[in-house]
Amino acid sequence: MPTDLSTVRRRPKDRKAQILEAARVLMVEVGYRNVSMAMIADRVGITAGALYRHFANKSVLLGAVIEQSFDEVTPTFGSRAKLVDALAESCERAVAHQDVGALWWREARNLPDEKREELSGRLRGINRRYADLIAAERPELPGEQAEELAWGVQSILASPSSHKSRIPESDYAALLIAACAGLCATRLPTPSLVVEQTVSRLKPVSKREALLGHAIVLFGEKGYEATGLDEIGAVAGVSGPNLYSYFDSKADLLQAAVERGTSALWLLLHTVLRENSAPQDALAALVAGYVELASNKTILTSLLQTEQATLSDEARVRQREYVAEWTALLGACRPQLDHATARVLVHTGLGVVHTLARIEHLHTNATLRADLEAMTLAVLFSG
Repeated sequence: MPTDLSTVRRRPKDRKAQILEAARVLMVEVGYRNVSMAMIADRVGITAGALYRHFANKSVLLGAVIEQSFDEVTPTFGSRAKLVDALAESCERAVAHQDVGALWWREARNLPDEKREELSGRLRGINRRYADLIAAERPELPGEQAEELAWGVQSILASPSSHKSRIPESDYAALLIAACAGLCATRLPTPSLVVEQTVSRLKPVSKREALLGHAIVLFGEKGYEATGLDEIGAVAGVSGPNLYSYFDSKADLLQAAVERGTSALWLLLHTVLRENSAPQDALAALVAGYVELASNKTILTSLLQTEQATLSDEARVRQREYVAEWTALLGACRPQLDHATARVLVHTGLGVVHTLARIEHLHTNATLRADLEAMTLAVLFSG
């Protein structure tokens, strides 16, 4: 009996695209480690077996999701591209696809080593394209600072993933374009190599402080989910039941680490407000102090940037209050700005600090902190 072709259930031509979109949404919403292949298959309306015909495992699927996000936000970089055109195209793409920063900075550690290195290489290649365009506009700029500014541009493009905004997309894109242009025009001090310093071998006597110090470093390097409590204990020289004499759980340790950084930030704010009477002087001092805390790893910039879901409700409330202080201070410096615009500029400026402070090889430049201060202020006063 001949088959009626009209009744044959055909696989949609866009099935792979549907899978990528479902995976992307779920990974952004709840995080890679909390998403299963069955959840993705259910979201698409297919069986897990059908999903595995497209992607061998979840890490392979993550690689495809991140690769697609890079495709969506990378400008064309034509042979005759100019910086102003590349920035405009990049910012419009970044606003249209606002989750690329979270996908990369939060989830890249879950990729297989080979795929992570491949995508890291692609990110560095994009950085070189931006750096070349910046250098063409500013031939006097040393190469390492053109690279810094290029990373600054990339951090601005990633910043929409770290906060929510109700600004219309066209206005948001224009705001980011102005921020990128202001950053790229920043005047920076002459770079110099970091003088090698003797590393202190002094350590706290308190085992609790040792655990907390090592946890801050490991959470920053590997992320909260990928860091085990036993791993922290081994580095700090505390093992077995003794661990639980100091912290009830890894979540308890994270809470203490976040509170340590939050307290440092609020102490900085109160010192700045007490010692400065002019809003612009206070904002400059606040930026300088924030850069120092981020560079010294006193605050967990990786958590502040991309792992908000890991934090407690109370910690998120405290962060919103802290950003509100920056927003009010920027508003006092620039009274013509509406509140929503000032808030976006604050998040964007903080994103520059968070991103560049995490790129280890940039710290060989002794003026990096001064550069970061200038770049952040350029973003805050852009437009």
